[in-house]
Amino acid sequence: MNKICQCCGAYVPDNANYCPTCGYELGRGPRPATPPPYTRGYDNNNPFDSSGPEGKSRGVAALLAIFLGSLGVHYFYCNKVLAGVVCFLISCCTCFTVWPLIMLVQGVYMLCITNEEFEMKYVATQSSFPVF
Repeated sequence: MNKICQCCGAYVPDNANYCPTCGYELGRGPRPATPPPYTRGYDNNNPFDSSGPEGKSRGVAALLAIFLGSLGVHYFYCNKVLAGVVCFLISCCTCFTVWPLIMLVQGVYMLCITNEEFEMKYVATQSSFPVF
């Protein structure tokens, strides 16, 4: 079970004493009045902000899914190589007809979720093929 940082709300491994996202010392007490200045850029939900824990931009991944989704490029961008290969193979098997539409919907979905949801669902997940 993961802990939640009291400062930025990120999920932190149980054995960590400091939040890897914002550096807040866990167990220090109540949440500070204002978050550290370096976390404010990621909190404003800018889709092209890559200051998250993994350094991946939600907007770039969404645009890759919209324009090159049938090739699985957005999965390669999120370090999900197996998902990228499977996506490309499905596209080849369907003659690039149905699967690009599904990836278009996924790209629009990526633009609609928050940065934290993107990190949890597509980048930081242990799943090898995150679709929605």
